[in-house]
Amino acid sequence: MSPRPQKKLSYHHGDLKRALVVAAVPLLEANGAQGLTLREVAAAVGVTHAAAYRHFEDKTALLAAIAESGFRDLAVRLSRDVARADNDAAAKMRSFAEAYVAFAMDRPAVYGVMFGPRLNEDGRFASLEEAITELVTILVAEIKKGQLEGAIRPGRKRDIGLSIWVFAHGYVELVQRRRIKVKNAAVAQTYFDLLFDPLVRGLLV
Repeated sequence: MSPRPQKKLSYHHGDLKRALVVAAVPLLEANGAQGLTLREVAAAVGVTHAAAYRHFEDKTALLAAIAESGFRDLAVRLSRDVARADNDAAAKMRSFAEAYVAFAMDRPAVYGVMFGPRLNEDGRFASLEEAITELVTILVAEIKKGQLEGAIRPGRKRDIGLSIWVFAHGYVELVQRRRIKVKNAAVAQTYFDLLFDPLVRGLLV
């Protein structure tokens, strides 16, 4: 069944670029990245195809903006959840990984663009790389703090952080591709916690 026509979105003057990114997300969710077009996104906002091209020179540029927005939203979520966690290294690392998995389950279409084919091969999207770096920085900062407190074993902070990221990302991939079958997002989160616990304990002193 074809998705219902999307209601045109209003936007403030001078904020068309953001409006196009916002309008693209439900179209992405309905049609996937392959089916997303700048023309359709422009129509959803109520502007011409040419107007959209003034902000995004091609579809890759639009996808990069969606990915950047996703990474920044994820960074906010991770920062918030890590700050709320109990003040010990294990709780902080669990909170980071759990929030990562929850984001992927909540927003699979955007997550797919974020971690799909590399969008910045030609170096056009420096702000996208900055958003990705921000994500890594949050975790590395918590690992550094844990090492200084003597709670996390010595080692390269970035490598330890990548081990957590790889574990969470790999789990999401297996669930989304139904190599690991779960009934719903809540069960997926609970099972992740069970699998992740040995890794966390292995990182502690």
